[in-house]
Amino acid sequence: MRRRGVVRLRRVVFRRNRSTIWSLTRGGSALNLHEAFRSAPAPLLDAFAVIIQERGVGSAAARRASARIRSWPELKRALDAARCGGVDAAVCGGETPPAPARCCGTEGQRRYLRALYRYLNATRFGGVLPDGVPLRLSRQMRSRLGHMLPARLRGQRRVAEIALNVDLMLEGNGAERLDTLLHEMAHAADFLQHGSVGHGATWKAWARRVGCVPEATYRRPVQTRKRRRDAVTRVPPLPPALARLRD
Repeated sequence: MRRRGVVRLRRVVFRRNRSTIWSLTRGGSALNLHEAFRSAPAPLLDAFAVIIQERGVGSAAARRASARIRSWPELKRALDAARCGGVDAAVCGGETPPAPARCCGTEGQRRYLRALYRYLNATRFGGVLPDGVPLRLSRQMRSRLGHMLPARLRGQRRVAEIALNVDLMLEGNGAERLDTLLHEMAHAADFLQHGSVGHGATWKAWARRVGCVPEATYRRPVQTRKRRRDAVTRVPPLPPALARLRD
């Protein structure tokens, strides 16, 4: 980093996370990275240098750097392995499901997510997904919009959780919220029916079937909190057709 002109960075910490891949703390002097980046090639180090110098992703150059980081194939494999409890994501054979993380959403937001999940399961997935899949909102996701956490219990595939970035509840993110939930539900269907994780051919088939973008990353801009510590309590309106599906 110093050779790339970054002089304000004092500390780099590597962590094994399920969704968070990087963050700047201590006024931008500490960089927290997913452990996958221990072997990051030079172009990714260049991208991190841009983000550190810009103090986040507020500029167009920093957003391009962030997109380059997110698209690194090794990162996807490492995240999938972390979500499977450290087991190879292609197998995901652990028998102890991971402990559920805390949902940062309000009761109204949780009812909204449950109603939308049930509606999409019935209308786009043909009811193939379990009704009781844990759903939660996360305020820790920085560069991801959501994830599906696969698990096994007594030899049976199950979905430990579907989590969405709480920013998706902000006004102006309606299309992004729908696409992300469909994206993660397609992961759930793909894992439960085919045992697959990732964005392979079977996931893409599900994505096209249910109407979400069949790509690993969502490329349209998303409204975000002005400050990461800000709470998001907005509950988006549900269409009348969904009212009967509320908890």
